[in-house]
Amino acid sequence: MQTRFKEMILFLLCITIFSGCSKINKEHDSTGSTKIDKQGKVMTNVTPAIYKTYEQQAEAIIEYSELYDLAVESQKGKKEDGMYVIPGLLSTTTLENDQAKTIVECDSMTPQGVTMAGDYILISSYCHEHKHNSVFYVLDKNTHQYIKTVVLEGYPHVGGITYDPIAKNVWVCARHKDRAEIVAIPMDSIENYVLKNTLQPIKYTQRVELPQVKRASVITYSNKNIYVGYFDSQSDGKLEQYPVDERGKMTGQLASEQVIHTTMDTDKSKTNKTIVKELQGITFVEDKLVVTQSYGAFKNSKLLLFNYDTNKKSFLDNDIEKVVDLPAHAEQVSASEGQIYAIFESAAKPYRENEKVWVDRVLRIDTKKLLQE
Repeated sequence: MQTRFKEMILFLLCITIFSGCSKINKEHDSTGSTKIDKQGKVMTNVTPAIYKTYEQQAEAIIEYSELYDLAVESQKGKKEDGMYVIPGLLSTTTLENDQAKTIVECDSMTPQGVTMAGDYILISSYCHEHKHNSVFYVLDKNTHQYIKTVVLEGYPHVGGITYDPIAKNVWVCARHKDRAEIVAIPMDSIENYVLKNTLQPIKYTQRVELPQVKRASVITYSNKNIYVGYFDSQSDGKLEQYPVDERGKMTGQLASEQVIHTTMDTDKSKTNKTIVKELQGITFVEDKLVVTQSYGAFKNSKLLLFNYDTNKKSFLDNDIEKVVDLPAHAEQVSASEGQIYAIFESAAKPYRENEKVWVDRVLRIDTKKLLQE
């Protein structure tokens, strides 16, 4: 009897030790930020890259008083003050060189785009070192929980991502054979996609080449149209409109083209012309065109509100109704249900050591308050 009792105690002790070891193996040994499965395979990290709590993130942007009012004070009482942790900044499960069956870890994913898509929020990112396939992350809109990583073909900059709620298609800025294109992915394909099962990028149902633009930098969907923009530091920004039918089909036939031409923070000593400079995101709110403008490290980004008119051929400084200062490295903005969602790339590895203020979460801006005089 005593022998059986001792054997039972020894058995329970072994289970306890094994369970303890198993728990340790699931966590990163230093930061707790990298998620590891039972086989020791690296997965997409789901904890913040910089600030442990959303309160710390809020405190970090308090010097941007108008943004703080719009994105923190106006979001009080909502889950995590309306913020969504950007996953994958420390490690992302993806593919390398489009090689199927070769799942790798990337620690240089740099977020670019954000959009609401039904019950989800989608965040697009590219590998800054151009070694790993670009991706987008899927988060639950209500719980803010990370769901999965979807791998795209190749290494496009994925400067924008948007959603067609009628056809239930997600559109992403891409590039094919050095040509600008946008690609469509049905929402049901996204919901069924599991990288470890397919071991390959998700399939596209449409690829639309855009010969009129050098690169698809930004994208947004509005009223059965997809708007694609191209902006750089050498020319005026172009905003092009392409109709989409109720089935979600797009021919690539250009419906209209508009120019965004602003002198905001332009270095006039280097040029005789006024030029648009590094516009990163566009979205529509009522009769306003909302644009994010970024200037690189250590320089404030800006949120610009233009009075929008579909018949206008160009948008100039005097069309700007409001300017809101933002932290550096602002990227895409996306409007949905009375809120504007803004994403930043400052917490990505290439910029993590260069800034004093980081944003490692998607911020939600109250649209009604933004539009107030």
